[in-house]
Amino acid sequence: MSFEELSKKLAELMKDTDQMELINVDLLAEQLQFEFFPSVVTGAVQAALPGIGKVKGPIEWTEAVLKLGEVSFPGTIETIEFVRSNGTKVTLGGQSVPPFYNFLGLEKRNPHPPVVTYDVFDMGADMMLPKPIKVEYKGYLDNPVEWAKFAVDKFGADCITFHSLSIDPGLKDAPVENSRKTLEELLQAVKVPILIGCSGNKEKDVEMFKVTAEVSESERLLLSAADKATWEEVVPLAVKYDHNCLLWTSLDMNNQIKMNKGAMELGLARDRIVMDPTCATLGYGLEYSFSMYQRMRLAGLLGEDNLAFPISGGTTNAWGAREAWMSIKRAPEWGDRQYRGPLWEIYNALSLIVVGLDLAMMFHPVAAQFVKETVNDFFKEAPKVIPESYMDWVSTVIKQ
Repeated sequence: MSFEELSKKLAELMKDTDQMELINVDLLAEQLQFEFFPSVVTGAVQAALPGIGKVKGPIEWTEAVLKLGEVSFPGTIETIEFVRSNGTKVTLGGQSVPPFYNFLGLEKRNPHPPVVTYDVFDMGADMMLPKPIKVEYKGYLDNPVEWAKFAVDKFGADCITFHSLSIDPGLKDAPVENSRKTLEELLQAVKVPILIGCSGNKEKDVEMFKVTAEVSESERLLLSAADKATWEEVVPLAVKYDHNCLLWTSLDMNNQIKMNKGAMELGLARDRIVMDPTCATLGYGLEYSFSMYQRMRLAGLLGEDNLAFPISGGTTNAWGAREAWMSIKRAPEWGDRQYRGPLWEIYNALSLIVVGLDLAMMFHPVAAQFVKETVNDFFKEAPKVIPESYMDWVSTVIKQ
């Protein structure tokens, strides 16, 4: 079959076609030019409009107006506030549509962008930290108070997560009074909300929450975290001292529902609950977290009250991937670790933010700052008028 015959055959097959859909096609170009062979164009036009002669010259684009249909969900995500006694406030949640539905014409928009909180540890100088982290926080790792001030003053941190690792008996087995004292100093040093992290040792963590929740009673912070082994002890502390509480589960929606319901039965108000279904690392299970975050957010918007809460994620976990921290000497093909590590954390955070992550706990300050700026850009309303220059890279010509 000749090309002309094939063209006529395609034109005949397409005569009743209103649109074409290309599947599994990627277009990567600085300029895109569509070329139509005269026989194809002529055949297609004549098949659709008998009596029309050959098409000559460039094909003109027809202007069209994009009209959006009604976007409505029956559920609304709870609004959670972290409030300092000095008046500083950070707000999560309140969504009535999926993330970044800031389209032109939509009346419903999400009221609060995702928040980035900067990790600070009480034994940073003793940790085996990746070099890019050490470089950014050089001179501050041995002092969590100065570390937090540096994150706020230089990088504009809106929140600080203070992790008390040293209380773990497997590390330093420090007394929980040390955590209480450091938290008091942090509250004096920075004006932003502080999230109270823990060590992972169940017994010591409960002891630590008892003293830190009490000493910060005048603030509304976040006890991070209560899990299946500790929630029955940690939740009452959040209730007693009027704090928010992070409820952590391991990639299981049913367990998250069960824990959320149990926390409310213990008296925790709905506007004090933040969920954490576990943040897996890019390349090591991120797709599971992505799926779980997405399912939980959509379930909440679709009316599942027991999942209609803001979602947190430890995107710092990205540094657990060897691709993030391995030296260039051992893996030269992976590129410069100075950029690779932060990018790994950025990808982790943004991947989950687009499906419902409200609170990203991050480590590298430049990565955290970049995610914050990107979120703010994404959160802006779409422009009402699209400049003509946006279409300059697309053109249509007839190939003679």
